[in-house]
Amino acid sequence: MATHAEREFLDEAERQFAEDLGRLRLLLEASSTLLGSLDVDAMLPQVLDLAARTLAADAYALWQYDPATETWRVGAHAGLSEGYVDTAMAAIRGNTAAVSLDAPIVAENIATTDWLTPEHRKAHAEEGNRSMMALALHYGPQVLGTLTFYYRSPRTFTEAEKSSASLLANLAAAAIGTASLYQDQRRQAEDQKFVAEASELLASSLDYEVTLANLAKLAVPHFADWCTIDIVGDEESIERLTVAHVDPGKVQWAHDLAEKYPPDPQAPYGVPNVIRTGQPELFAEIPPELLRGATADTPELLEILEELGLKSSMCVPLVARDRALGAITFVSAESGRRYGEADLATAQDLARRAAISVDNARLFRDAQASRQHAQQSLAVVDAVFAAAPVGLAFMDTNFHYVRVNQALAALNGVSVEEHFGRTLRDVLGDKLAAEIEPLHTQVLETGEPILDLHIQRSLPASPNETRNWLVSYYPVFDVDDHKIGVGVVITDVSEREQARAAAERTGSRLAVLAEASQTLASTLDYESTLASLASLLVPRFADWYAVDILDEDGRFRRLAVVHEDPAKSAWAEKSRDLYPPDLEEAEGTGRAVRTGEAVLYRTISDELLSSSTKDSAHYEILHELGMESAMVVPLTAAGRTFGGLMLVSADPRRLFDEDDLEFAKHLGRRAAVAVDNARLYRAAEERARAAIVVEHVADGVLLVDLAGIIRLWNPAAEQITGLTAADTVGKSATEVFSGWDDIMQLLDTAGLRPQTQPVEINGRELWLSITRVGFESGMVFAFRDLTAERAVETLKSDFVSTVSHELRTPLAAIYGAALTLRREDVPLSEPQRSGLLEVIASESDRLARIVNDILWASRLESGAMQTTIETCDGVDLARGVIAAAQHYIPPGISLELKAPKKTPPIAADPDKARQVLTNLVDNAVKYSPDGGKVSIEVTLEGSRMRFAVRDNGLGVPPLEHRRIFEKFYRLDPDLTRGVGGTGLGLYISRELLGRMGGRIWVESSGSDGSTFVAELPLASA
Repeated sequence: MATHAEREFLDEAERQFAEDLGRLRLLLEASSTLLGSLDVDAMLPQVLDLAARTLAADAYALWQYDPATETWRVGAHAGLSEGYVDTAMAAIRGNTAAVSLDAPIVAENIATTDWLTPEHRKAHAEEGNRSMMALALHYGPQVLGTLTFYYRSPRTFTEAEKSSASLLANLAAAAIGTASLYQDQRRQAEDQKFVAEASELLASSLDYEVTLANLAKLAVPHFADWCTIDIVGDEESIERLTVAHVDPGKVQWAHDLAEKYPPDPQAPYGVPNVIRTGQPELFAEIPPELLRGATADTPELLEILEELGLKSSMCVPLVARDRALGAITFVSAESGRRYGEADLATAQDLARRAAISVDNARLFRDAQASRQHAQQSLAVVDAVFAAAPVGLAFMDTNFHYVRVNQALAALNGVSVEEHFGRTLRDVLGDKLAAEIEPLHTQVLETGEPILDLHIQRSLPASPNETRNWLVSYYPVFDVDDHKIGVGVVITDVSEREQARAAAERTGSRLAVLAEASQTLASTLDYESTLASLASLLVPRFADWYAVDILDEDGRFRRLAVVHEDPAKSAWAEKSRDLYPPDLEEAEGTGRAVRTGEAVLYRTISDELLSSSTKDSAHYEILHELGMESAMVVPLTAAGRTFGGLMLVSADPRRLFDEDDLEFAKHLGRRAAVAVDNARLYRAAEERARAAIVVEHVADGVLLVDLAGIIRLWNPAAEQITGLTAADTVGKSATEVFSGWDDIMQLLDTAGLRPQTQPVEINGRELWLSITRVGFESGMVFAFRDLTAERAVETLKSDFVSTVSHELRTPLAAIYGAALTLRREDVPLSEPQRSGLLEVIASESDRLARIVNDILWASRLESGAMQTTIETCDGVDLARGVIAAAQHYIPPGISLELKAPKKTPPIAADPDKARQVLTNLVDNAVKYSPDGGKVSIEVTLEGSRMRFAVRDNGLGVPPLEHRRIFEKFYRLDPDLTRGVGGTGLGLYISRELLGRMGGRIWVESSGSDGSTFVAELPLASA
């Protein structure tokens, strides 16, 4: 008996055998269904359904391989998300790992499979796939794709499962391959039918534009969803001929897109590239990268193309006789068709036929156009022959007239009909014929034409008139290139010869005018330039030349008289020096300048010469110079005449005419413009120099036009007023200056003398010294800022007033006390006498301090003040100042010194430092009229000793902190609070400290007293 293990093994084997047998039966049953279907797209879901019934899995996919593009795509799937499918197809494109397709591809743990790309493994992980098995679909030598089973957990595949899956894959491959082969054959048959229909269509008409449009419509929807045809137009431009689609709305859309986004002729792909290279393009599957690259500059176009859903495309050139005529583009979209090499071959075959059709149609059109052109040309030749203004004739080899036109008949004096069949001798006579026949013979013998033979003689129609003729003789050939006669062309060039001579004269004159213009433009010294024009004009156009300039006083100044005969130079100099023109003279330069019109004297009689000269000596000079004909032209520019130019001929054979006068006018205009430009340049230079002066002058300058608008505002004006030119130019003066009317009224009475006036401008009051000068276009104002000088003058005036007051008060007290002491009628007690003497002593001390302040200020101002820096004790200096002040401080004031016990010495002039502290203490006492404490606090601040003098007096407003250290400045100039002083103490303190390397400042809110801080450097160790 079998053991239990043996029984279990046999049961498992029977079960496995039963499952395999069931799978085989299922495959056998399904094979008839799969192999009986010839629609690949309908078959793919059936294969997946059979796979699910054959081998249980969590998901299935049928991958398809395109050998033409070597790309893989999912043709059908079950149990997979669309996101995974898209990601997997993108990931497999970049997979370069070599995997054999001869056996099942098994990944029992996808996470550790090295032949998958990281992106592909990540997509599997996100989808939940943990293992998979793929079976290649082999159809003969081809690989059609793979059948893939996906599992959500790792697993090991049995040989039976692999075998069953392989059988299913082989069955699916056979079914898909057979269906694909059938579909390809059916499509090829349909394509051949389409090509045959297209060929018949192309051969049906020579109107290739309409034919190609019908061809595009024929291609849709059988061969393509879209069909466009582009043709190479004039100047190698690419023009869209037609677009076809089943939806007319999309056709119009395509036309609009082509117009809005024309193709780049240098594009590396598409229609321009196919036409340029003559090579077709095939995109079995249009990759998104291609669309993005083609629309990099037009993102809105990319959105449109993506919306169209383009899948596959072909573009083939239309080539005939090695020349690209255009291109046909086939695009698959809605149908999902993917073009291959067979489709491309069909498209190229169709393109070759279309190109031949287009080329034949164009050749036919060209032939028709040539035939029509030839007929038109023949008609034109007949019309030209008959109506040509030149003489035309055709003569045979025996010198008989075969054909003549009306012009030649008129020259010969015989009608057209009378020429036919007659010889040269019959029509022209023996003499003239003897001259012409050798020329005919030469042309017939050599076969070479005789061109433009110049003849000067009379013709039979006008025997008494000699004219200029150009005669040409041409050999005439038939279609077999045999000479059959001579063609004759006779042209009357008499007027042309005259015109040529006139043109030569004009050219010579133009050359002179050009050279004169260059000479005139070469320098700004127009006087010497006008004189040098004589070298261009004498003797080519005149025998002598004179030029005169009208000065500002209305008198002429003769710049030059040049004669072509050196022997007459002395007479020319006399004419220049002694007899310049007169503006009031009846003829000559005076008349031309006065009237502004040129004058031509074609002939000059002796009577005209006598009447135009001032005296006999003048007549003799002009007679010696010679005057047979003359021209005078005015020099006029910018509407002003400022001189005249005279050309004189002394040769009776050269008489000036109207053409000569016109030439002289042109010369005069050029000379006048040159003179005017030179004058304008000089004036511009002067204005430029004036502008430079105005820019750099220290005084403010402004120009006001007649409307009161400021037109100029120089940098000095900007600096004085604080307003830039951009703030002022173009504005009314009344907007910029308050009180402008007062300024104008003041200047009206002052003439050219400067007037000092307070002016409020830009929110400030300025004292300006203003001068005004008027001219035709407005007024110029110059002003100087005297604000600082005015302030100094005011300070000086205040100082004199203050010093007078300060001196008068103690002097009055001294004088009163002295007079009282001198009175004998008033008995004084000893206390009274002592009191009066005390008044004299204290007021004398006060006078001494005032005088001392003035002397200190004077010495500082003049630079005579000397400082001797030495080491001294700053605290002792402060203590001495406090002790001295105790003797004269008024009641109610207390003095206090705060200082460290030990301090390092300072580097200073002891006398000057003591003077500074004395001034500060005096000020503190003086500006504490209501009493209080005055203290000196000594502290050390780094390398400096600081003296802070504090009081509880009037205080210093913050706005006055800087000004109180100015000379003569007093906080209470009007003595409204009874505080006197010269305004020099703080100025002296600042200057003395500065000379000792120190500094001073004030700290005060304007009430509750002040603190004046003085600093001096410590002595170095």
